[in-house]
Amino acid sequence: MIAWILIPVGILMVVYTEKVGHLTGTIPFAEKIFGIGGTYPFLKTIGLIMTILSFMWVTGGIQPILKSAFGVFFGSA
Repeated sequence: MIAWILIPVGILMVVYTEKVGHLTGTIPFAEKIFGIGGTYPFLKTIGLIMTILSFMWVTGGIQPILKSAFGVFFGSA
């Protein structure tokens, strides 16, 4: 259910990065990593990753990856 909400949120973050950036303000570590104005590429990257991972969750593509990576910790490897 939450993945269906995160897909449009991620898309909106990518499309309206400038407005989201004004809402959040500058992100100091993003400015350090990406340089001056680095908040905007950071927000685009987060929105893109959020959209891709949510879409993978909805289609069932990420569950096998999570199970193989973290299944050992939950006894279902």
